[in-house]
Amino acid sequence: MNNLNLSLAVIGVLFLSNSASAIDLTDYKVIEGTYSNAYLTGSLNVNDDSDAEQTSYSASVNADLTSVYTTAPYTLEYNVYGQGSTHRASDANASRETEYRTGADIEVNKYLKNDDTYFVYGNSELGYQKLSTTTSASDPFVKVGAGVGYGRMYVATPLANAMRIAEDLKEYKIIKPSISDKALMALARVIGLQSEYASKYGADVYRQYWYSDMEKVLKENDALVGDALSATGVVRLNEILSTGDARGVLARLHGWKVQAGAGQILSDYNGDSGDTTVDAEFDYAQPFGYTAQLRENLKTSKVLSSSANLDYKITNDLSYTYEISDKVDWINSWNLAYLKANNTGEDVTTNVLGTTFRYYLANKLTFDTTLSLNNVNGSNLGFSETKGWNTTLLSNISYRLQ
Repeated sequence: MNNLNLSLAVIGVLFLSNSASAIDLTDYKVIEGTYSNAYLTGSLNVNDDSDAEQTSYSASVNADLTSVYTTAPYTLEYNVYGQGSTHRASDANASRETEYRTGADIEVNKYLKNDDTYFVYGNSELGYQKLSTTTSASDPFVKVGAGVGYGRMYVATPLANAMRIAEDLKEYKIIKPSISDKALMALARVIGLQSEYASKYGADVYRQYWYSDMEKVLKENDALVGDALSATGVVRLNEILSTGDARGVLARLHGWKVQAGAGQILSDYNGDSGDTTVDAEFDYAQPFGYTAQLRENLKTSKVLSSSANLDYKITNDLSYTYEISDKVDWINSWNLAYLKANNTGEDVTTNVLGTTFRYYLANKLTFDTTLSLNNVNGSNLGFSETKGWNTTLLSNISYRLQ
């Protein structure tokens, strides 16, 4: 029996619940899961005031991809990003300043008992950048690492999609108002098998089989008002789950993991190599209903070399996303970094606060309005101190790659 048939055979058995309370995303603890988010964003701002000495402008482009694939024996996560900007002030002697950063990282966790407890990991990180304070690009950054950890992150997006589908189909009176937790879990399990359907039936036609099996589990769990989803129900499923539209539930995760190990810097941005690091990380995710997501990630890295410019670095990334409607998300973030200088110069603390309203258009496009505050305390390690908090209000169009 292949994986798809086996998965369908256990639907409705693995997720029975005797609790009288409403279903929660943290109830979804299916180890197998995958998700990918990829966006390309660009913006341009030109000012030509009558009293300005020259036209000022700023332009930026950002691209990022995050992908997670998780199974019982291992998880694979990789991230790719690119950021570039150029700007010129309105002063007569102001010249164009350009900076860019690009990089990628990958990590594999091998679970020793095929569960959510102990694992060993291996990872690597690549980076390349040019700061606005320099005239040329830095040397590439290359680092590899390995260590041990405990815990697991669950991808609960299928259940979040099932909850949205249930809410939507109730409005059209296609499913009953009192759909059971068992039916929602069964529907979520089928939704989570999207990649297996695409692999078995082909990317062009798999949706008809995918939607048909969703209809079957709803019917088997006495959730349908009639005998079938109807044409309207299929259209609504496609509207919510279609990859041809930017809309849809963003990744919903729950769980936590902690890990520690050693790393080796093969090349830093100054071209030096040979530094060994001690690394630790704590990752936590908590959804609230299917409309909100909290994510906390804390990392620290200590360089075991008295001659290195950097002694240690601590970063903390906190984000909270709230889904106002199926077309509007409210995304808030706080990125904090503390860099401890090893020998000379100041320590550096950076803070970036951001709040974004994202409106989902058709054809994978979104319209984003972002208010950001950023501050740099300390001039060292490639950073220049700001006099206070820099405020930026920016609107742009993003294209969802996947």
